[in-house]
Amino acid sequence: MLRRAALHLALALATSLLAGAACLSPTLPLPPPEPADTMRPSADREGVWQISGNCSPGARVSVFNERTQRGVIEDDTDRNGRYHLEIEAELCDVLLVWQELEGNDEESAAQSFVVEERTPLGVVNDACP
Repeated sequence: MLRRAALHLALALATSLLAGAACLSPTLPLPPPEPADTMRPSADREGVWQISGNCSPGARVSVFNERTQRGVIEDDTDRNGRYHLEIEAELCDVLLVWQELEGNDEESAAQSFVVEERTPLGVVNDACP
């Protein structure tokens, strides 16, 4: 009987130590959203590109054009893990994309990609170096 009580106490102690260690373990940083998988020039506005890609559901996605020094911010309000935005750009401009999640004030690192016409199947015209 005493042996069984000691075993239960040891098991309870081990469980609480593991639970405490899990609470102290570092969390992984928020990854950047994926570079755009769909890019095409706007049919309505010259010099504007429509860009879409995957992000964390509910994220606020920022895209910044290094050449123009301008950017746009778009919220994934429908929480489907996709961003859709329009930005002033020219073919082969370099854009930076990053995301943040509200509520925990976490922001990802930025990731760069080149403006080129693209569908989910790949680049339409290999015009950029």
